[in-house]
Amino acid sequence: MKTYLECIPCFLRQAIECARLAGLNEEDQKRVIDRVAEQIPKFPLSSSPPEMAQEIHRIVRDVAGSKDPYRAVKEICNQKAAVVYEGLKDIIKKSDDPLYAALTYAIAGNIIDYGIKGAIDVSEELSAIIALLNETIAGQEERIFNYRAFRETLEKSTTILYLGDNAGETFFDRLLIEELLKISEGRKITFAVRGGAVINDALREDADIAGISGIVPVIDNGSDAPGTILEDCSENFVKIFNDADMIISKGQGNFESLSGAGRDIFFLFMAKCEIVTRDMDCSLKDVILFNHAPALRV
Repeated sequence: MKTYLECIPCFLRQAIECARLAGLNEEDQKRVIDRVAEQIPKFPLSSSPPEMAQEIHRIVRDVAGSKDPYRAVKEICNQKAAVVYEGLKDIIKKSDDPLYAALTYAIAGNIIDYGIKGAIDVSEELSAIIALLNETIAGQEERIFNYRAFRETLEKSTTILYLGDNAGETFFDRLLIEELLKISEGRKITFAVRGGAVINDALREDADIAGISGIVPVIDNGSDAPGTILEDCSENFVKIFNDADMIISKGQGNFESLSGAGRDIFFLFMAKCEIVTRDMDCSLKDVILFNHAPALRV
């Protein structure tokens, strides 16, 4: 997905929020904004938003002298998600279609996104989302919630690459991975996280905390972008990406950076940005399971 002019104020907002979260004083916050402002004229709109966000957060980390300004935020997200994990697992187990239930809860977990919204109450927002989840999906077109294609692709896939998104959200990813393992006997599932700290995106330690590394292999993509910019990823990751029979991609950042990729990808996320809704022709807070193929580039 290309960058739009409306993305630029969001870049500046993210820079300010991260600078404040890192404990920078007003003078240093201004330094961050000045450096980000210097980069904006050099940034082509043909690039994806995660490419600019990558540069922004490198600046913040440099000024802050911190490798991971969002570490405390991620710890809170992990703690809150862990509290609701067991209850959701029980709901999925009792549902008529556990895979469908796990899939929708995995997408609902995408609300845990400080890069988009700032601080949120995970329990409160998750309860509200779950209450409306099935009603919302039932009213959506198959074009943006393509469960049938998901199941059909799953049945014929032997290797699955699951691209994670945020810390805390990894607990919801685990719910889906556990169901995939139940119905995917003999198939290999690999879970991928970021290669370096950026916003509240999941790293290996977050996958460990959620217990994912105990059930499937976990790799990092070698990049500190808040998305999956293939040109910036490691050779090992790109090989696994290219060789996988099925790719499940969580979050808007991955959608923004991979929606022009030349292969099938199942994007799972909640629409939280007007620009993304324009690209997807959907509404805010729509629950997305989009089967992207080369012929369907956006």
